[in-house]
Amino acid sequence: MCKRKAFTLIELLVVIAIIALLMAILMPALQRVKRQASAVVCKSNLHQWSMIWYLYTQDNEGNFPVAVELWRDAVKDYHKDKDQKITLCPRAKKLYSDGGQMPFGAWEKTWGGGDTSNWGRPFASSYGINQFLYNATVLRGGRDFDEIWGNINVKNPNRIPSFGDCAINGATPLSGDQPPDFDGHAGLWNASTGHEMRRFCMNRHQGNMNMMFLDWSVRKVGLKELWTLKWHRKYDTASPWTTAGGVLPDDWPQWMRSFKDY
Repeated sequence: MCKRKAFTLIELLVVIAIIALLMAILMPALQRVKRQASAVVCKSNLHQWSMIWYLYTQDNEGNFPVAVELWRDAVKDYHKDKDQKITLCPRAKKLYSDGGQMPFGAWEKTWGGGDTSNWGRPFASSYGINQFLYNATVLRGGRDFDEIWGNINVKNPNRIPSFGDCAINGATPLSGDQPPDFDGHAGLWNASTGHEMRRFCMNRHQGNMNMMFLDWSVRKVGLKELWTLKWHRKYDTASPWTTAGGVLPDDWPQWMRSFKDY
């Protein structure tokens, strides 16, 4: 009569230990692949936004919207109002109104209403605009008319950031803006906290954020690289927060020191 074969307790423990070891080895790799896939989808979203903004500017003699908070209204006819597939970065889908936190939260506005919409949610996004692009007739936020771009017909558009990963609907970065004290230190929705570069400086993509430029190209931007881009016409690209301006590694907040210098 054949004896039934079965795992001994020791053999079972060995198998469990091997599985646990393999999981410990594979999980970081799987998480890394997942983050990379999210970055690819985010870039794909921004490529679609580049087409939206291209069509909008072509229909408006190359001009951008005229007011800071109207970009979502301006482009609503160029994409589906309820299509949040391209309005949300895969790494930042949870709405602030649902408990989402910066840098992985998404802001929400109705077309003509208050800050949040509890019904229908006509628009939610985790992207924002460079507010120096506006073809404004009235300026707010300390901007000058000789700083704003207004129109797409400018020199070196590949150095001018236009639209990308952002904590709220947009920002007016200045060369002297301080970096975030911690990841997600972007300020409150309605607060004039200054240092608006922080709204774009968020570690959603392994030391980078994704940005669309004024030539409609899309690429990842290193968080420290943000200070080297031409945000407005008078922006100093060799500011104290760049290697050209003399910034030292220890000048950055602790959480940013391991990121690539520019």
